[in-house]
Formats: sequence, C-alpha cells, structure tokens
Amino acid sequence: MTTAWELLSREPQGRAGRRVLVAKTFRLPDGSEKTFTVAEHAAGTAAAVVALTDRGTVVLAEQYRPGPERVMAELPGGAIEPGESLADGAARELAEETGYVPGELAYLGEMRYDAYSGMVRHYFLGTGCERRHEQHLDPGEFVTVREVSPAELVTLAMTASMTDPGGVLLALPYLTGDPQVRALLTSPPR
Repeated sequence: MTTAWELLSREPQGRAGRRVLVAKTFRLPDGSEKTFTVAEHAAGTAAAVVALTDRGTVVLAEQYRPGPERVMAELPGGAIEPGESLADGAARELAEETGYVPGELAYLGEMRYDAYSGMVRHYFLGTGCERRHEQHLDPGEFVTVREVSPAELVTLAMTASMTDPGGVLLALPYLTGDPQVRALLTSPPR
C-alpha cells in the first residue's frame, strides 16, 4: 500500500522566474531519506477560464512559450493577487489578457502541474463571455486572442498544442452537453 512520506525539511533554493525552487527532504517508506527539488509558484496560486461566448466559441490566448519554443494556445489566466478571490482573479486575468468579460463564472476544479511541483491551477467555466475592452497586457506579454469551436479546443488539448489540457478535461461535460459526464461532476466527491 502506498503511504504518505514524512517531510523532514523544506529549504528554499532560489527563484527561477515566477517559480520558487524548494529542496524537500522526505523519509521514505524503507526508512531512507531523499531530497527532491520542486517548483512552487511565487505568487501562490493561479486560475484560468474556459471562456464560452454566446456564439458557442471558446476564447483562447496564444503566446510564444520558451519551454516548448513555440506558440501555444492557452486558457486565459494567471496568478491570483493577494487578498483576491479565485473567481475575481480568474475574471481579472481573462479581461486583462483578452478583453473578454464573463456573464457568469462557475468553479470547475483544480489541477496539479506535475509530480515535481507544488503549484496548483484552479479552473472556471465562464459563460456569456463578451469582448468589452482592449487587452491590458503586462510588459513583455504578447497575446493573440482567438476564438475556436469546442471541437477545436479538444483537438488542441489532445495534440500537445496547448498548455491547459487539464482545464479542458474539467470543462468537457459542459462543452459536449453529455448529461452522464455532467452528472459525475455534480455528484459529491468520494
């Protein structure tokens, strides 16, 4: 049976852009100790929006990303500011990156980045999204706004062409209208 490991120490190791590197030492199930370097988001937490328009399209942000060294489609989102709610931060990021404002926001869930990261990204479904103003981008941020069909969104997620496939997975029942999948999401967690 897999069990939790005992955390023995946690030592900051510096920053890498918006990430804080932390060396975490654990006692493993066999009694040995091992240190892992993990990344955490310097701002704490982040949120993104699957933004649906009344036309049935999904609003995406496209940006060049240095890791994969190519333009990637993304769900609009970013870091939550101190004192800001997840929903307010998600709506603010959507508006800043795309100029779109949601009519309503519903929480979809959270996803972990990977096994060597403590970072969590929260996802929202935005409905009735309308473009109400121009983008308000940070210095060094270059975003192209694009609307795609739900089918194209799923294809982007399945072909490693976007950075938020987990958010697409969480939104899939709402994109497809599948009542069985939707029922799974509305049942209480186990």
